[in-house]
Amino acid sequence: MQTIDKNLNDVLKVDRESMSSKVAGTKRLDRVSEAINWKGGNDGNLNFYTIFSEGDYFVNLGKPGKEAAPDYNRCKYHDGRSGNNPNDMKPTIFEKDVLQDKQIASFVDIFNELQKLGKENEQALEIIACLLFRSAYMIDHKEVSPKIWRYEIPDMAMKIIEEKIPTVNGMPIKVFLNFLDALAWNEDVKYHTLGFDIRLGTGRRNNLLTCVNLIGVLLNKIPIAKFAGNFSRPPAGISAISNKEALEIFPYLR
Repeated sequence: MQTIDKNLNDVLKVDRESMSSKVAGTKRLDRVSEAINWKGGNDGNLNFYTIFSEGDYFVNLGKPGKEAAPDYNRCKYHDGRSGNNPNDMKPTIFEKDVLQDKQIASFVDIFNELQKLGKENEQALEIIACLLFRSAYMIDHKEVSPKIWRYEIPDMAMKIIEEKIPTVNGMPIKVFLNFLDALAWNEDVKYHTLGFDIRLGTGRRNNLLTCVNLIGVLLNKIPIAKFAGNFSRPPAGISAISNKEALEIFPYLR
């Protein structure tokens, strides 16, 4: 049986109320409203909005994203029609004033980085899984002003991770985790715009819980066949772990 740090367990454990659509769903809808109200750039110039900064690094959301282009027609709306997504954004990382264009933007990129992290330290990767699970429900997001939420990773968890895995892809691990938050935020905005009820699982939740599921595979807690098989079933393109299974295989969450 895995021995766990009680103090860390107190920081990472979750409860049903924090994961409810009433609590988590309200936070997510607040964030969608905030982002939709941001003004987009024009003539190929994006307006960037900083959602996290530390040292020389800035995690931004740029408007408009590529799917917002008028001639883009690959977005599938809930009612079956195709078209663009006018509220799409571009999650970005800047070091000082320089855009870091070699970013982790797709599931493939993220999966590769998570695999590398697991090879460096499995304990840190397990803590990251717990943080991503909590982030799927915005448990660690704080209301910094009315209906404005920002990600604040618990200090104790972040300290342990930084001691074992200080960087990922050349950037501080904290920047990487906040970039994943930016990607998940944009997923909520896009799915909401396409007519989906993001409180039911689409968007942020499915995105991050797929990463948690992969970490379960990397830590030999979940069969890879089960993980891969989920991609062939609707909704397409995701393999989100269930809450029940996450709490079973990641003891810090319970």
